[in-house]
Amino acid sequence: MAEKTQRLDIVTPERKVFSDDVRFVVVPGAAGELGFLPDHAPLCSALKDGTVRVQQDGKEFKFTVSGGFVEVKNSRVVILADSAEQV
Repeated sequence: MAEKTQRLDIVTPERKVFSDDVRFVVVPGAAGELGFLPDHAPLCSALKDGTVRVQQDGKEFKFTVSGGFVEVKNSRVVILADSAEQV
C-alpha cells in the first residue's frame, strides 16, 4: 500500500523554493516545533527562524527558514517565509 502524502510548498517573496508531495513536515512554530502528517487538522501559525525538516520517500531534507507563516489545510502545507534555503 502506498504511503499517503501531502503537498508541501515553501515560498519566499523572491521564488518558490520547494513544491512536491511529501510524507511528513516539521516546522519551527512560534510556540515550538509543529509536525504535520497527511490529513492534519487545519492550522495557521507564525514561524520563527529555524529548520524545516521534510520526509519524502524515506529520505530527509532540511531547509533553513527565516520568519513567516505556515498554513495547513486539505493535506497541503504552505510555508510563506521571509527567506528559505535548502541545507
